[in-house]
Amino acid sequence: MAILTIWTLVLAAAIVAVLAVYLIAVAVQLHRASGHLAALAGGLVRVKNNAAPLEEKLTTIAGALSALDKQFKEVDDHLAATRQALGD
Repeated sequence: MAILTIWTLVLAAAIVAVLAVYLIAVAVQLHRASGHLAALAGGLVRVKNNAAPLEEKLTTIAGALSALDKQFKEVDDHLAATRQALGD
């Protein structure tokens, strides 16, 4: 009986050791992942801060394009009238 008891304790200790190694490896990987996530979060904050002024600039560009569109339509109307006047 003593051999079975010792064998059971050895197997239990081996299982506990394997689980401990596995959990330590998981903890190390989670620690590394937290560092990467922190860097990613910092990068996303920088992207947000850099993109913030774009809305104002895009609004200005849209206004300028709208004015340019109006001018192009006036030129097109003028050219159509000229073409009609020439009889084409």
